[in-house]
Amino acid sequence: MLVKSIFWSSESRFRTISSLGEARHSHPRVTLESILEAIGNTPLVRLRRCAPANGAELWLKLEYYNPTGSMKDRMALAMIEGAERDGLLSAGDTVVEYTGGSTGPSLALVCRAKGYRARIVMADCFTEERFQLLRALGADVDVLPSVEGPPHVTPQDIKNMVARAEELAAQPGHYATDQFNNPYIVPGHRDFLGREIWKQSRGRVTAFTQGIGTGSSLMGVSDALKPRGVTIQGLEPAGSAALGGGPGGAFAMQGWAGFVVPQWDPARVDHVDAIADDEALEMMLRLARDEGIFGGISTGANVVGAQRLAERLGPEVVIVTLAVDTAFKYMSVSPLADL
Repeated sequence: MLVKSIFWSSESRFRTISSLGEARHSHPRVTLESILEAIGNTPLVRLRRCAPANGAELWLKLEYYNPTGSMKDRMALAMIEGAERDGLLSAGDTVVEYTGGSTGPSLALVCRAKGYRARIVMADCFTEERFQLLRALGADVDVLPSVEGPPHVTPQDIKNMVARAEELAAQPGHYATDQFNNPYIVPGHRDFLGREIWKQSRGRVTAFTQGIGTGSSLMGVSDALKPRGVTIQGLEPAGSAALGGGPGGAFAMQGWAGFVVPQWDPARVDHVDAIADDEALEMMLRLARDEGIFGGISTGANVVGAQRLAERLGPEVVIVTLAVDTAFKYMSVSPLADL
């Protein structure tokens, strides 16, 4: 909740509170009735040592401040509350979802908070920390063998998970949130994430970029910001750059799709860039060492994409991207496991 007191505009520029002590004492502690109220309103932080070389402003929204350490808490809450509003969930139901990134733990948390069971399908190519978090949150985990083995993710792994979740959801008392096709996520990101970015930047943001997993957060933010003249850039893995016409393959950004997802709408995006694994991994380490920001692999990829976008748009641009999750979910894989 610190972010609500840390930024304000002065002569069309951001001004920051002069000391951490002042910031701490400027905002009262907050009490919440439920862990679900802790989702969203994450801080927006300006990068300094990892800023674009041309002087453009690059701001990183720390989505790992959400309860499970991921922006996917927003998605999970939108999917469950949307289903509740439309009468699709009943007390005691089991929610079924496939996950390759952080949606599973996020959904497990929301389900536990609301009294539903969660059954999560995940291939074994994803980090062990994700499986541990799922089980800690009480989810039943259905594990599938992956195509290439950990830590390499392929589009076929994701398709296999989708098919298995569809089988499970056909059972009585089971409900599939089906994140790739869910109708509640894009409006949720439009109304909350997109408008948060606009409000926190005091309307100064001129560009937004993010990697494409389900595509729903990129589409939702686009719906909120593109009508205001904000440039929208999507990012995909260079190892499986389907939107650019490339072949499918393995990649390191867990949670990205690597294929053309159902929510994809090119009319809502101005540009797509492809990010290589080594670029993302290097930036993940650099963010930790130079900025003190311990984001995951996709966070590194997002910052690489934002720096390139700044080179294209020039020094006057104000870019926002996301620290999607925390690097604590990647401690068991290289390069963090090698330190």
